[in-house]
Amino acid sequence: MLKEELLSWGRKIVDWFVRPKNIGVCLIRYGTVIIGASLAGGLVGTIRYISASTQLQANIDTTGGPAAWMAIAAFVVGVLMIFVGVLLNLQSQKQLARQRVLLLEQKGLFKIDSPLDAAVKNTVGGTVDTILVDIREGVIEGRISQPEIALQKVVDGRGDLVRRLDGQNKNDITIAYGGLMPVPFTFLTGCLLDDEGGGIKVFDWDRLGAGQWRLIQSDVDDGQRLVAVTNLVDVGEQIVLALSISYPVDEPAIAATFLNIQIMHMKINELSSNAHWSLEKQSALAEQFLQVLKELSGRGVKHIHLVIAAPNSVVFNLGRIYDRRLLPAATVYQYERTCIPPYPWGVALPSHSLTQPTIVHTHRHVSAGP
Repeated sequence: MLKEELLSWGRKIVDWFVRPKNIGVCLIRYGTVIIGASLAGGLVGTIRYISASTQLQANIDTTGGPAAWMAIAAFVVGVLMIFVGVLLNLQSQKQLARQRVLLLEQKGLFKIDSPLDAAVKNTVGGTVDTILVDIREGVIEGRISQPEIALQKVVDGRGDLVRRLDGQNKNDITIAYGGLMPVPFTFLTGCLLDDEGGGIKVFDWDRLGAGQWRLIQSDVDDGQRLVAVTNLVDVGEQIVLALSISYPVDEPAIAATFLNIQIMHMKINELSSNAHWSLEKQSALAEQFLQVLKELSGRGVKHIHLVIAAPNSVVFNLGRIYDRRLLPAATVYQYERTCIPPYPWGVALPSHSLTQPTIVHTHRHVSAGP
């Protein structure tokens, strides 16, 4: 047991030395190395071994000449580096103690045992204060039974976040978001949180990889982008914009739900639920989405019906790019394969003509008019 404990502490010490997290730790590490090198080059000391029958003594003196002054200078430099490193590390710890993370966590699809707040703390640091939006009690056999109640919880979650930010020093606060929610609520959340600034840390669930929460950050961009599948001819005041990113959207279901409305379908050639971890890729997809919305606005479109098949974090960031003041009004729809119609309801986003988000039920279908 003692041996295992010593090995455990040894691994922690080695890990602390070889993987520094800030400049203070770097100075301590390299200062220790310099001190060790200076002692090896200019060592003075006595080694003794005494037992009942034996006494051994060895005197060591490797000093003398110019090398001695070099060893002394190196020793002093090493001590100074450690001293400065300790001061910087203490300052960093104080800053970390002041740092707060406001985490907006949304639960709405299925249970995940791995806690999001622990992943945020390990990745971002600081004290994590969680605002939980949980609509799972309204989910029956995978369907949202009362979307109006769920919508109010989403709106209240954003309001709670704003209240906690009031009067706080925003330099000491980081906003984080993560969860698994129906597409309309995730998109709406991104749209509502866009007003809180651009420094939001976005997490997503890696269900196909390690089974853990991961931060969307700088990573290898595979270059996959949205391409148009259908070309628009005569654009009316309403249009369906369908995005296939993780799975293909259900085109027959879209046609059955939205009658006499033109459909613009954009998709990624290599659909994947596990190729969205690059911040650069997500930013590029969001920019593409914004340019399409601008184009549709320029062509006279007044209302966009959004149908999206994408990972939660991608949907959230698409919502953040939507400018409710300058772009056409939009409604984001929920897909229920066995419902009639298959897109039974959606969330009408706040816009220049709508101050609050509302639930829109399609009933039988959505039509462009008589």
